Amino acid sequence: MAHPLHRVTAFEIVEPFVLNVRFDDRTQQRIDFRPVLHGELYGALRDTAVFERVAIDPDAHTLVWPNGADFDPTTLHEWPDAGPRMIELARCWADAERSGRTAGGEPAARLRIIGVDCATKDVKTGLALAASDDDGVRLLEATVGSFEGGSTRSILQKWLADSEDATLIAIDAPLGWPRPLVMSLTSHFAGAAIGTSADDMFRRATDVFVKKATGKRPLDIGADRIARTALVALRLLEELRTRLGAAIPLAWDPAELIEHAAIEVYPAATLMAHGIDAGQTGYKKSGQTEERRKILEALRRRMTIPEEHCGDLSDNADLLDAAVCVLAARDFITGCAAPPPDRRLAEHEGWIWTARREAADHGRC
Repeated sequence: MAHPLHRVTAFEIVEPFVLNVRFDDRTQQRIDFRPVLHGELYGALRDTAVFERVAIDPDAHTLVWPNGADFDPTTLHEWPDAGPRMIELARCWADAERSGRTAGGEPAARLRIIGVDCATKDVKTGLALAASDDDGVRLLEATVGSFEGGSTRSILQKWLADSEDATLIAIDAPLGWPRPLVMSLTSHFAGAAIGTSADDMFRRATDVFVKKATGKRPLDIGADRIARTALVALRLLEELRTRLGAAIPLAWDPAELIEHAAIEVYPAATLMAHGIDAGQTGYKKSGQTEERRKILEALRRRMTIPEEHCGDLSDNADLLDAAVCVLAARDFITGCAAPPPDRRLAEHEGWIWTARREAADHGRC
């Protein structure tokens, strides 16, 4: 049976690596190309300067790039169906890239980790840089994103640019909103009732999962000030993508960590998963130095934290939480963190990566 032929008539860059593509039948697709930018041909497009040199070939009537990369126009037209197949192919290309690195002598397990205890103010944002390899994790730097020491964005940009190693950014902030909330408000008018329950509106699937797994419920992003922190985190990621010319996608599989990526984490859940006592009344108040020291001692049994950083982490809860974010990232890298049961939903709402308690109990994390 003959398949309909389609032509690309126009496109618009709406954000880094995302295009609105219009076709000759007056339809359009909004396509995020980040998941397929792997392999010898498409991998070069992870540089935004290269990606944004996209054009329409006058003969093939499809998107093309100067390095010879292109996509069949029918694939672009049918992206909701064809896209997942392309992404699966890209994962194979990513495996080949990773195998190439290993064959060249670079340890496949070598990564850098950045823990970000995100806040709406730089001075309250804790940042931790660590190196991760087969021998474990070693904390390299810890600072707050104050203007005195450079803004959060400038510090992260420097850390990411200083090394050729792939870096996993573990962010303590929601990176998505509940799907029912988004769907309920899309067509809502003032004064009209909303049939969706409050729990479904304001809590994500990952929040319910974390509460069941650890007994600790994350803040409701749909009904709490944590939403402001989420906006800061998402804007921060977008600024880094733009300034570094890097895709920085959300990571879903540790085997695919061959470039900079990000995950959402929740320090309180990570501490509970590892059986680390956070104290009866918490540890974040200025006078709770002893509680923070106990947490730090437990962290030092799971990762290398040089003595020179211990004083700062004991004195500052934001820095301590950034170090816990690093531990959560290590849980993800080693496969100890529980994956989402519904990947498609998690891609809309976000997912908190938390170690499985049984894995932590048996020392596998």
